[in-house]
Amino acid sequence: MTLHPSNQRGFTLIEALVAMMVATIGLMAMAELMAVTIRMQQLGRNSTSASRLAQDKIDELNTVGFASAAMSCGGSLTADSANHFDAPVNANGDYKRRWVVAAGPDASPRLRQVTVRILPSVKDRRVTSEFEITTVIRGTAVAVCP
Repeated sequence: MTLHPSNQRGFTLIEALVAMMVATIGLMAMAELMAVTIRMQQLGRNSTSASRLAQDKIDELNTVGFASAAMSCGGSLTADSANHFDAPVNANGDYKRRWVVAAGPDASPRLRQVTVRILPSVKDRRVTSEFEITTVIRGTAVAVCP
């Protein structure tokens, strides 16, 4: 009886373990990429909401006129100031709006510079951020900021 060498081909245990390890590392990288993608999508959605809320406030202030308390000169972007903050509720979360009204360019009595800042209630910088917009509003009445 003679023995012939076997021509069977296959994977060794070491080769199979190395292949599984490479596949595991690849899948973990894909999972991390998906997590980053979700965070970036949330940041984009929240930034869009903040931008819309700021523009809504600018539009509102533009319609109320200089005689309104909300358009009186003053306010603060760092602290709540009477008649210069509110807390709109949005589908994407709660926000606080603060605005400052100042004399317009060249101290014109018909112009006011308005800065609106949107502050998210969630302080996670990975998915939310503050938003600020500044514009000049023209009024029909003559009102001088002190």
